Amino acid sequence: MSKIGILVASSNNNQKLALKLQELALKENCEVELINLVDLRLPLYSTIEEEENGIPEAVLDLATKILDLKAFIIVAPEYNGVMPPVLNNAMAWTSRATKDWRDAFNDKIVGLATHSGGGGAKGLQAMRIQFQHLGANILARELLTTYEKPLNEETAIGMIQALSRLSKV
Repeated sequence: MSKIGILVASSNNNQKLALKLQELALKENCEVELINLVDLRLPLYSTIEEEENGIPEAVLDLATKILDLKAFIIVAPEYNGVMPPVLNNAMAWTSRATKDWRDAFNDKIVGLATHSGGGGAKGLQAMRIQFQHLGANILARELLTTYEKPLNEETAIGMIQALSRLSKV
């Protein structure tokens, strides 16, 4: 059985999207590790924060979970044309909690998804840039839902199947 991580950076519509993706993945016989980054309540990363307080236990746990996975769906809203601060902050901390800053995502397979009240495309583009920089292999097709455009479940299942298949290689 394949295992897919779903990292969600929201407590609202993107969390609902992540839960739907989890449901679809379970129907596809995938094991799912759903991690809501908002729930971790990580402190804002800075070198001063790290020097004074070290790497938080929640970050070490997050990094361990991410290192154990080969495939992910990142679900995050667009904030001001980029990704939300909670996602960027979690990735900053994760890169500091591993031996090499790229360890958590290097050579991993990643799908991108968003629910947006606006366009969403710029947020997906920002996530694509960041996760490619971290060494991930990003699937070409993305999931973008809005209030007017619901999730295309066929496309979502296709993403889940691709993540499952590619993570076994």
